[in-house]
Amino acid sequence: MAWSLLLRGGTVVDGSGAPPRPADVAISGDRIAAIAPRLDGEATRVVDVTGHVVAPGFIDAHSHSDLFYFACPSAESKVRQGVTTEVVGMCSFSQAPLEPSRNELVQGWIGGIGRTPDLDWHTFPEYLDALRAMRPSVNVAHFVGHGALRIATMGFENRAATADELRTMERLLGDALDAGAFGFSTGLVYPPSSYAETSELIALARTMRQRGGLYFSHIRGESSMLLDSIAEAIRIGEEAGVGVQVSHVKASGRENWPKIDQALRMIEDARARGVDVAGDVYPYNAGSTKMDNLMPAWAHEGGVGRLIERLADRAVRRRIVEECLIDGERWGTVSQGGIGFDQVFIASCARRELEGLHLAQLARQFGKAPAETLMDLLFTERCTVGMVSFSQSLDNVAKVLAHPHLMIGSDSIPLFEGEGDRPGKPHPRTYGTFPRVLGEYARERRLFPLETAIHKMTGMPATRLGLADRGFLREGLAADVAVLDPGAVKDESTYADPHRYPSGLAYVIVNGAVVVDHGRFHPAGTGRVLTPR
Repeated sequence: MAWSLLLRGGTVVDGSGAPPRPADVAISGDRIAAIAPRLDGEATRVVDVTGHVVAPGFIDAHSHSDLFYFACPSAESKVRQGVTTEVVGMCSFSQAPLEPSRNELVQGWIGGIGRTPDLDWHTFPEYLDALRAMRPSVNVAHFVGHGALRIATMGFENRAATADELRTMERLLGDALDAGAFGFSTGLVYPPSSYAETSELIALARTMRQRGGLYFSHIRGESSMLLDSIAEAIRIGEEAGVGVQVSHVKASGRENWPKIDQALRMIEDARARGVDVAGDVYPYNAGSTKMDNLMPAWAHEGGVGRLIERLADRAVRRRIVEECLIDGERWGTVSQGGIGFDQVFIASCARRELEGLHLAQLARQFGKAPAETLMDLLFTERCTVGMVSFSQSLDNVAKVLAHPHLMIGSDSIPLFEGEGDRPGKPHPRTYGTFPRVLGEYARERRLFPLETAIHKMTGMPATRLGLADRGFLREGLAADVAVLDPGAVKDESTYADPHRYPSGLAYVIVNGAVVVDHGRFHPAGTGRVLTPR
């Protein structure tokens, strides 16, 4: 038998958590054909990977790249990390379904993350067809966003759904599941998802029970509300009878850092009584989102246009300051907790000269109070500013990374890819999440062995999603492969200089096509829109 590709002389880490073993890996077409210590068959191409680890392609369990595939189908910042599959439609954001009369609402809602999309579809099946036509470089596992379901059904109204509206959302969710969605996601800190009552989320989740759909949730609060919010997520999964994923497990705000131990115990206790609950985590102590999320939820009612109008009203501004300013020095909402103005950096802004500055610096430049500077910036930039904010403990990050039921999800928001000028100061997780786990936490800190790190980014998320043919290196499975130097793999992206690809990733193969070839990037368009089996 002639193989298309033979990786010879490497050390296989197969994604199961089993120890490394020396073996060659043969690929035929888009499948793994053979794995053995010494393969002697013929191959169109033979690559010597001596001294390298051959692993399954990494699965990013939580990403926002779907907001950018249509501009950047190459997904280079992810593929160069070894990522071959991304889980998207997270935190209640998805680009479908759409009610045509509300396209402007959706564009403002998504555009606050950093890009205003062109919406050339209405239904979730139409959207997935458009995504397939883009031929991305990575495989895509898609969820439908609860925010999209709500906007399509009832706009940006801050109230409970009526019985008829709930039935409409259930129908739209069913259409998305039929088209290939893996479940639905919530971002309960983001309006309009935050306006939903728990009973609405249980009802929607319950409709997925017979189909095996999953409930992924950016929970309602990660600071003072952390424990209640995890309890709510567990309750939704338990009462609906579906698997639940707590997205980017963390405790925000110094006063809340001690809560992380109890939060992890709650997940363990729920699992012990039979609830299918897990989570994901990124290896950084800073998060990133749209800056208008620093405004209270009520200020968003009606959409971004109404928020901008409110920011022009001095009385409303005073109300926001009274509600959110803490001790005259920090800013916080009920869901996010307090954070210093010198801990919030501008990641993306039309005024490029402001990118990389923190709000305290900006306030000094403008000669205004930081709270006024924040609201001025949101108003003048029409709520299209992205931010990076430092609110977590590095000790907690390590503790959560090491938890046996938590996998790796970058939560990354790409801003731009391709040759030439690269705007913005995106969170370095966009370029470095997976190499950082391998280099910083597995190799340098010895938090866990290499095979455990790889399991958290391959076999564990594949099993979670029910991807029967990915996440492991086994004969007959899809040929998604990452080849890395275990002594050199390292994230190079920093907060000050984020647009830097990692080192130590020699080859990345997506469905049998070599996309990263000895460090050179060759987008092949071989990624697929995956569907549950």
